[in-house]
Formats: sequence, structure tokens, C-alpha cells
Amino acid sequence: MAEKQRQIVILGAGYAGMMAALRLSGKTKKQDVEITLVNAAGHFVERPRLHEVATGHPPQKRPLADMLAGTGIHFRQGYVTGIDPEEQWVLMDVGRDQEKISYDYLVYALGSRTDRESVPGIDEYAYTLDASGPLSVEPLYDQLENLAESGGQVVIVGSGATGIEMAGEIADLYPNLGAKVVTQGEFGAFKNERVQTYMRQAMARLKVELVEQANVMAIGEDELIIDGRENIPFDICLWAGGFVALPLARETGLQVNARGQIMVDPALRALSHDNIYAVGDAAQPVQQPGAPLRMSLFTALVTGAHAANNLGRRLRGKIEKPLGFSYYGQGIALGRHDAVGFATFPDDQPIGPMLTGRLGLVVRNFFVWLILFMLTVERWRPGFFFWLGGNRGKDATDLIVKSSPAAEQPTIL
Repeated sequence: MAEKQRQIVILGAGYAGMMAALRLSGKTKKQDVEITLVNAAGHFVERPRLHEVATGHPPQKRPLADMLAGTGIHFRQGYVTGIDPEEQWVLMDVGRDQEKISYDYLVYALGSRTDRESVPGIDEYAYTLDASGPLSVEPLYDQLENLAESGGQVVIVGSGATGIEMAGEIADLYPNLGAKVVTQGEFGAFKNERVQTYMRQAMARLKVELVEQANVMAIGEDELIIDGRENIPFDICLWAGGFVALPLARETGLQVNARGQIMVDPALRALSHDNIYAVGDAAQPVQQPGAPLRMSLFTALVTGAHAANNLGRRLRGKIEKPLGFSYYGQGIALGRHDAVGFATFPDDQPIGPMLTGRLGLVVRNFFVWLILFMLTVERWRPGFFFWLGGNRGKDATDLIVKSSPAAEQPTIL
């Protein structure tokens, strides 16, 4: 009797999901496997360029069908609305219809979104750097254009990399608009003092006002309500106060952390269901894989590739391996003519000299391009993408979730 064809479903076609799909297509060519990639949009979203979309410089749209051409991967466009991990199916909205897709293995790569629930009023009055929605990047651009000549006050809440890049972009391209960054702690304190100092100097050059140690209690129609201080008026409010995973994993009953990320074992398998792998912004390992796993493009590619490697091993009856990796560096744009870049090898801490100004911007943009290019290469040469530090997670083996009795491989090494 012929062996039943195994169904692999990948949810999300961002950097992590696309990497997982492309690599799996190469690793399963000789196996009786069908791979289905599900995504709400029909094109690839370059997330690190969304601050440019918000100021009228949209990147080239890349249809997912073109990116998957020749791989044998089936693409289904639709919104995932439910998962049944016991019956092993995914429910999705396709237009006005609903459709169920069964799976044997699921790769959850639905990423993250701006946290809109932490403060009252975000949903009603604050724009975000999300790719779609009524207060997303394109409506933000329209509003910026409306105020470009008459002037007005733009308030950016949050001074992580997203808020800083957006503040620099607005101040550079809309000099008639006042830009103000409001942050709960110190501005740019997520890196070391050298990097923080340069970013503060860049904001001063761009005439961006910094409001630090300000706890935003609520957002009104035209002002921020600040705890114990005067309210801050605005014409446009951009919320960049952090990211959370989509609520679907929690609603499904998977074990998640406070940000809604699926808790995974060292092989990137969900703690509660070992045939579900989680990658990218949607995943958080229960043990550190040699370096702290933060939401980033690089870790999206690494986790997507690693989950594909492990699932390929599992299908061949081989031992799965724990995740391990090292960071290389980070770059933060500071307007259209400046950036700061620095090495972070191996533990995500800045080391060595900084690259600044136009050189820093060129290097930063090169690596944004390179990460997307890696997906193009992976399409033609599955397995091409590699990273340093793969052995750094070898000690993360004391919290291993055992596979179900029906699984091909019960443990990892």
C-alpha cells in the first residue's frame, strides 16, 4: 500500500515563512510531500522599508507567485482565522468563503504586529507602521502630505529602531512639520552609549524634539495624555511602542508568552504540539540559543531555515538539532542621508567602530537588500543561506519536548 502523501502547511510569507518554504521545497524533492504556503497578501512586504512607504517611497512590489515560481510550492491567498491542532487543520477566509486545509506538519510564521492594546486610544487615533489597515503606512502618507505645506506637529511614541527611523524620515522629508519623539525611558537606550549618543546627535541635527521619561496613559483625538505631566498636542500621532505576535496562537491554545509568541523547544517545535514549528517573530525558545532571540529580519531567516532543516531531517528519520546562532550587526537609518551601523558579533552587543553618515546608510541599505536577495538565492539553491554560531545552542537540550508516538523522530541531539 502506497504511503500517504504528507501535507506541510506554512502560515505567513514574510522573511521567516518564505525562507522555510523555499528551503523545504529543496529538502523534500525526493519525498512524497506537498507544501502549501498561506498568506493574506499576494505580494511580499519589505518590512524594513515601511517607514519609506509612509513618506511616499514605496518599494517594488514582488508577487509571491513570482517568488515561488518553479518550486512546486502551492500558494493560497487568504486570512487564517483558526487552527485546530488536534484535528490538524487550518481555517482561512478566501474572499467570502471559508476553506479548511489539513496538515501533517504546520510551520507558524505569522510574524508580529504593532502593539495596539497597551494604551487606550491607539486603535482610534494613532497611525502605525503596519502594511495594511485604516491607520497604516499608506493613510499615514496621505495625512503627512495634507499637512506638508501648512505645517503641524507629528508625535512619534517609542524610541526603538522603528520610532527612530520614522522620526528621521519625517524630519528629513517634511521640514515644515515639527517632529517629536516621546519615550517612556531614555531615548535610544536599547544599544550602548556610543550608539545612543550618535542617534541623539542625529535627532538634534534634524530638529527632532525628544520627550523622555514620559508615561503615555492614553491617546486622545489630538493629544497624548501623560502621567503626571502636561499633555502633548499633535496633528499626527505615530505609535511605535513595540510589537506583539498575532492573537491566533493564544486563541488556538498553544503555549505562548506575554507577547503572544509561541514557546518552542530547541528544535523550534511548539511545546504543546510537536508537529507545529514556530519561526520568526512568532516564536520564542524556552532556552537561549546561544544569543538572545529578538524580533529581527536576520533571526527570521535563521529560524525559518532551521525549522526547515529540522523538518527535513524528521521526514528522513534523522535526528533534529537545537537552534544556535550569532548576530552579525545592526543598522539604523537616521533620515535620508544618515545612519548608524555597528557590528554585534556574537551576542547582539555593539563592538568595534561605528559606520555613520552616508557610508552607514549605504551599508545599512545593502544589508536590507542582501537579506531579501538571500530568499532569491534560496529559491534556486535551497540550503544556500547559512549563519555562524550554529553550535552555540548545543547545550540547550535539557528542555526537549518528546514527539508523539506517531512521529518519525522522537528526540533531538
